[in-house]
Amino acid sequence: GPVKEVIYIGPPKGVDPHGWIPSADQIRDLQNVDLIVCNGPGAVFANWMDKVTIDNGKLLKTTDAIKATEFVVVKDHQLVHSHGPEGEHSHSWVVPQSWLSPRIARKQATLCFDRLVEMYGPSPKLDNGFAEVQKKFDALEAAGEQIAKAHEDLIVASSTPEVQYLTREFGWTDRYLQWTEPREVAQAEKELAAMRARVAKVDPAASQSESLLLWSGPPMDGLSEFAAAQWKDSAVVDLIDTPQTDQADPDGYFKRMAENLHRIGDCLE
Repeated sequence: GPVKEVIYIGPPKGVDPHGWIPSADQIRDLQNVDLIVCNGPGAVFANWMDKVTIDNGKLLKTTDAIKATEFVVVKDHQLVHSHGPEGEHSHSWVVPQSWLSPRIARKQATLCFDRLVEMYGPSPKLDNGFAEVQKKFDALEAAGEQIAKAHEDLIVASSTPEVQYLTREFGWTDRYLQWTEPREVAQAEKELAAMRARVAKVDPAASQSESLLLWSGPPMDGLSEFAAAQWKDSAVVDLIDTPQTDQADPDGYFKRMAENLHRIGDCLE
């Protein structure tokens, strides 16, 4: 086939994608390949990008397939940090995990396929491979539609905003928190109260509490009991930021997304 080899160059299992820096061998690979697929908003602004000389013509940003309105944007009042000379401040940010919506991930995959055909010319091998990928997206979307139909108009809480890419597809109201770092129960309690107060200002249905909590990644140490007292049910959403093993599995995304849907469906039964 036209594509001889696909190499995964990215953070290994369990490494935070934001701080990751490629090794010398990986940089050499990046400079020698025909095409570099950058996945997720901000991928082309990653910390290491300015340290490596790369031909921009080789870069394919999968987010070019997505309309601005499809991104999950967290408004500036949500995240207050203190860095740089300006001291404590806040700003809006775009949530990168767009692939948690299979519908959006399909658009990103289609953009990659079109670019490959443009580069290497049409080929039955590419066509067949892409047809298989489409079937896998069909299966994910069907599983998602089943959950949405069985559980309409749910109100859920998420430990962080990434999960909105998925809950939005179900048509659910997602009241997200910012539990990104471990915290004491007292702080979590305060943040939950602040989230509910914020919601109450704009949402007439705010007196209804959330049906369940969706954890983005493993439940936080020390907060499991607190969460269990607040929400009867909870499920874990794998954000699929890095591979699960050091060997990239071409089907890994589909398996992990199917598991996400399965865990949410099970928790609601």
